[in-house]
This record gives sequence, C-alpha cells and structure tokens, in this order.
Amino acid sequence: MINTRNSLYVLFFMFSSTVMANQIIFDSAKNQLDSNARYINIEYNSKLVENFCPKQSVGCYTSADRGRIIVRDDISKPHHDVVIFGLYSDYIQHSNTGLIDSSLTCDLKVSYLKEVYKHNLANLYSGQCDVIYKNKVLVMN
Repeated sequence: MINTRNSLYVLFFMFSSTVMANQIIFDSAKNQLDSNARYINIEYNSKLVENFCPKQSVGCYTSADRGRIIVRDDISKPHHDVVIFGLYSDYIQHSNTGLIDSSLTCDLKVSYLKEVYKHNLANLYSGQCDVIYKNKVLVMN
C-alpha cells in the first residue's frame, strides 16, 4: 500500500513538473509573439504522432478540437524544450492569424535557445533556418 502511494506521488510530481515547465515555455512563446492566446496542454503519445503528424516528425500542432499539440513520448531531452517551444509558436501564430510562418517559428526557436543559453543547439537550428529561408528566396525569384 505504501509503495503504491509513493509511486503515485512520484508520478504526480513528474506530471506536475512537466506541465509547469511546458507552461513556462508557452509563456515565453506567447511573449515573443506578443499574444494573449490561451494555454493548451501537450499530449505525449507516439502512436497519435504516427497517425496525425507528418512522417518522421516528433510532434505537430493541429487546429482540430480548438487546437492540439501532440508530441512523441520518447522525444530526446536535449530537443524537448525547443520542439515544444516551436509547436507552441505554431499554435499561437495560427490562433492570431490563421496562418503559420515556418521561417518565423524557426527564428523564434533560435532566439529561445539563445535566451536559455543553449548556444550549440541555437547554431544547429540557425543552420536549419538558413536552409528554409534560402528555399523561400529561391522559390520567390
């Protein structure tokens, strides 16, 4: 009985700390986009990601059901926060304008990573943003 109760406390603490961390990430995205969008929870479910999200993705935002963010439950720790930040950015952009600018999301992720002192990841994502931007410029010309 005591072991079961202790296990429940540990699970509750882990869930609570994840929700609080995600709320902080959401607030950061909301501030960067100067928005008043409502908070939505992250659904951690690899099967849902496989069924609803683009192939090879670790998660996605969908506007169904007033907005859903679905993320793989085995996402790597180093990329977790920036992926969540990017998906919240997509959600907030869509809530505000009905559109999502992927190059803006990419730039916001780089800015977020610099803000939280993850400069190596910021450089990695910055390179990815350059590829996205170059592709847009080539298409526009």
